[in-house]
Amino acid sequence: MKIAIAQINPTIGNLTGNSNLILEAAQKAALAGANLLITPELCLLGYPPRDLLAVPSFIAAAGEKLQQLARDLPPDLAAIVGTVTPNTRAVKQGGKSLFNSAALLEGGTVKQIFHKRLLPTYDVFDEDRYFEPGEQSGYFNIGGLKIGVTICEDLWNNEEFWGKRSYAGDPIADLMTLGVDLVVNLSASPYCAGKRKVRSAMLQNSANRSNLRSFMSIK
Repeated sequence: MKIAIAQINPTIGNLTGNSNLILEAAQKAALAGANLLITPELCLLGYPPRDLLAVPSFIAAAGEKLQQLARDLPPDLAAIVGTVTPNTRAVKQGGKSLFNSAALLEGGTVKQIFHKRLLPTYDVFDEDRYFEPGEQSGYFNIGGLKIGVTICEDLWNNEEFWGKRSYAGDPIADLMTLGVDLVVNLSASPYCAGKRKVRSAMLQNSANRSNLRSFMSIK
């Protein structure tokens, strides 16, 4: 199986432009013989969308654009796209109205949805203000592999690497119990000096402790 990475530069709020960037990357990936395309966190909306998330018409347009993107993708290519999805239980049960999500687009439809579980509130992040945390980790099957899906912070609760635990849940450990073969991570992690080395070391540690074939993180 061949996996392609859409290393694109989305613009906050530009749903049409961002969708076109994803579609261009998908077309190139298909021509290169890829089976799966991975995009960054929230790439359909741009990161961070912040108070745009409080505009119902923007959220509805994002949902429509996601469906259209699924129909427009090359037929033999699956894609994981960073987006938002409604929390349909919020009206009756409370909580935030949206999830920070990754959508699996395949066969012209939105086939599966995965939600970010760990929502950072430190430094430049305020995701808990906008999003409801996902409750469980998940995977999809393609090319004979079980591929676990995580979003940015889900990868960073590595107690062994950091020497402390920042969240109660551990999405990577949960994916290991599901027997995944590899993990992909959609990220919009901001850059700072030395960040690449830290990310590489953390990914290597996570792969080693999990006995995974591979870890892939895109930002």
